[in-house]
Amino acid sequence: PCGAMVGSSPRFDMYGCDFGWGRPAAVRSGKANKMDGRASLYPGREGGGSMDAEVTLTPEHKAALEGNEEFWAAVTPEKKA
Repeated sequence: PCGAMVGSSPRFDMYGCDFGWGRPAAVRSGKANKMDGRASLYPGREGGGSMDAEVTLTPEHKAALEGNEEFWAAVTPEKKA
């Protein structure tokens, strides 16, 4: 079975929170609800419409993805001349 879940708030400025240690280097969801195939998207640290992605995969699925040429062709930016 497949499903989609939407949660959290796009209005929360995760990278704007400074607890005295400086600006966060990354945002992650924590240990709860980690399951194979889960993807979490966050507004990017650089701003301007950028996006950070966190993907949870089993070691077997990660290895299969790393060896998939079609995947790499889709996610590798084209080199500008």
